[in-house]
Amino acid sequence: MAEENEKFEVRDRRIFNQEGEQVQEVPDIKESMPGDAPGLHVHQEEQPPVDFMAFIGSLGASALMYLGEKVAPDQPDDLKDLAGAKQMIDLIALLEEKTKGNLTAEEAHMMQTLLYNLRMRYVREAEKK
Repeated sequence: MAEENEKFEVRDRRIFNQEGEQVQEVPDIKESMPGDAPGLHVHQEEQPPVDFMAFIGSLGASALMYLGEKVAPDQPDDLKDLAGAKQMIDLIALLEEKTKGNLTAEEAHMMQTLLYNLRMRYVREAEKK
């Protein structure tokens, strides 16, 4: 009888097409870059560090995108979605409320400033409708 604490790992390396047929095995992640797999696109450019301010900035950029601002070169021109913008603004406000007292002064200031600016832009866009 095998020991109960014995660890094992199951890896399914198969790739299937839309019809459910196996196409090829997935390369081992330790031996290749993720971009080697068919249909998987990985940007190799330098990314900012993952921290709370980058996360909030990312949510703010999404809200701006929904407000019709061009924040990415490959962004469609007709992406304006006020409901999506409101949802992102509300999400940032929720995070502000839930993290109150746990943020650095810089993080709290950034969040307050971002929320103020996004809310003002949202009001201007909503008045246009």
